[in-house]
Amino acid sequence: MNRGIIATPGIINRLPKGFQMNGSISLDEMRYYALYWDKVVIPTNNLVHIGVPQEEAFISAGAIERPRIAFHGSYEGDQVTNAMLSCQGLVAKELVKDKETDWVIQQFSDELTMFDDYIEERNTLRIDLASCLPVPTGEVNIHDILEFKELRKNEFISLHEYLDEVYEQALLSPDQTLASKKAISNLTKSIADLDKVTKEGFKEYIKHNLSTIFNLYKEKIGEGIIMDITLAALTGSSIIPAGTLGSIVSATIKVSSNSTQTFRPADKNLKLAYLSKAQKDGLY
Repeated sequence: MNRGIIATPGIINRLPKGFQMNGSISLDEMRYYALYWDKVVIPTNNLVHIGVPQEEAFISAGAIERPRIAFHGSYEGDQVTNAMLSCQGLVAKELVKDKETDWVIQQFSDELTMFDDYIEERNTLRIDLASCLPVPTGEVNIHDILEFKELRKNEFISLHEYLDEVYEQALLSPDQTLASKKAISNLTKSIADLDKVTKEGFKEYIKHNLSTIFNLYKEKIGEGIIMDITLAALTGSSIIPAGTLGSIVSATIKVSSNSTQTFRPADKNLKLAYLSKAQKDGLY
């Protein structure tokens, strides 16, 4: 099955009369999208178009799509804000019906921020990966990224599969013994494999975080931390010169269950959202 994300061009904050972009997507984040997912959709609209780095190059390479939502009539103040916040939900509402692709919402924030009509509170299982996902940085073009992705597609497929496996094991055994489960071993090996092949292919890369919000079907798992595992420690900058990494993996995995806001149209899906936020010193 293909894996797809529906993303925003940045973090949109509501103001009393309008909205504010609190950070826009970076080129490294664009490469991160293109590398780890088969399909990347970043909606835009006819009211306010927010561009992304090297937009035309990514579109022409088939790395991203930018569907345009058409709003009709006159918009001002909160109406513009609501329209901006609704774009991701309008596109995602239709895409999550697709049975050929595993579509998930992606935002760069601690929690999901969307138009209220698409949000509901529910119990979820969250798996956080800190300093785990290598993405080439520097003077690299999108065609080099996609060529590397195709060459190493098995490693990227394995990462997603082992992440799902950790979720399944957490439901079966919601306690500290999860740390010794094969699912954790498989996931960490997958991360190590990605480190190795990225080191072979590029001069330097940055390590990205990823938080995956899973549907919590089993009521026996209540609120609170299930486990917190530090797999290894590697001090220094978030940008890692590939030649210095060796076989060391810097990774923190945290699995927790709690109540959080989720995307209502995806309430029957396994995955509800991907969230990311840059953190210098692991997970908090």
